[in-house]
Amino acid sequence: MRSFGAAVNQRTGIRAAGWVCLLLGLMVLVGGLALGWVEFKVAGALAVLSVAVGLLFTIGKPRFEVRLEMAERSVVVGTPTGGELAVRNTAQRRHLGSRLDLPIADDVASFSVPPLGAGMFIRQRFRVPTEQRGLVRIGPAESVAGDPFALTGRQTRWTGMAELFVHPRTVRLPGRQSGFVHDLEGHASPHLSSADMNFHALRPYAPGDDRRHVHWRSTARTGALMVRQFEESRMSHVVVALDTGRLAWLDADEFEIGVSCAASVAVQTLMGESPLALRTSHETLTALTPSKALDALCTVGRGIGGGVVDLVHATRAAEPSASVAVFITGSVASMTQVRRAGSLFDIDTRVIGVRVEEGAELRVRTAGNVSVVQVGALEELPRAMRRAME
Repeated sequence: MRSFGAAVNQRTGIRAAGWVCLLLGLMVLVGGLALGWVEFKVAGALAVLSVAVGLLFTIGKPRFEVRLEMAERSVVVGTPTGGELAVRNTAQRRHLGSRLDLPIADDVASFSVPPLGAGMFIRQRFRVPTEQRGLVRIGPAESVAGDPFALTGRQTRWTGMAELFVHPRTVRLPGRQSGFVHDLEGHASPHLSSADMNFHALRPYAPGDDRRHVHWRSTARTGALMVRQFEESRMSHVVVALDTGRLAWLDADEFEIGVSCAASVAVQTLMGESPLALRTSHETLTALTPSKALDALCTVGRGIGGGVVDLVHATRAAEPSASVAVFITGSVASMTQVRRAGSLFDIDTRVIGVRVEEGAELRVRTAGNVSVVQVGALEELPRAMRRAME
């Protein structure tokens, strides 16, 4: 219904206010003629005449070439940025002036196009708000021709839509040399294998063993075939899980710190060339490169429910082979609750639970394969991760 109304308005040039004015004018005019009231006749005639005069403003269509150019594709939250509209008159006659509207997020920027001769062009710069993390949509740019009372108007679309990703803040974390991400060859697990990279021990030969693994010196010394036994190694596979339940966070500022923590860990993992799975409480995000991971986190928001236990259960089900698990939650859960949730992961998985409480002191607790860190600001995360991996 809405698209039908827009199509009618585009074809006739009469807006909703114009239709109301026209119909009321006709009703008053007919009533004045029927009742012989001069006042009704004059009021009705003026209303109809106003719409007719407004239609004169919609005659003709400008011939423009408009380019929407963005300074950057993505910025960190709080970084000033903007773009530019380049407008060129492609008609053979002089353009007398008009207006261009450009939607920017929830606002609309209006630009006055001055009189332009044939082939002339102007550039109009605009600023894009980046105070909040998110995906900002800009455009499409439209020219508006209509009367000053907004009874009539005809819009012409000149450009497509551009997008600006406002990324969360990140900090650099300790890299592979500090033990944060295991080496690319993988890390040893308690499971034994007959063929792998990490030597464990020698054992007597059993039917079916590969003879390439026979240790001939030990065989000559003992008089019986001895073969090498290996520890099964697992490729480093990191999962970063962010609690997106509304009940897990005290407020929006605390949640933004949590998003930044998740982004920092994800970027450091990808820069170390380790496989990464980036998750929220309800979905897996696209995170093939650091830029893609940050793009995905731009649109993450708090949803219904929440809870660190539900987050861990969902992460375990989605990524059962993870060798490093980092999950981030808010201050609603205590340090003890975060540690208990981390213990639900497999014993072979190195687990780090990050509890965010804005303004709280840095705390790190490690028990077995689970470390729980508490950070009060994003800047504390590198020190917390370094202490957790010691």
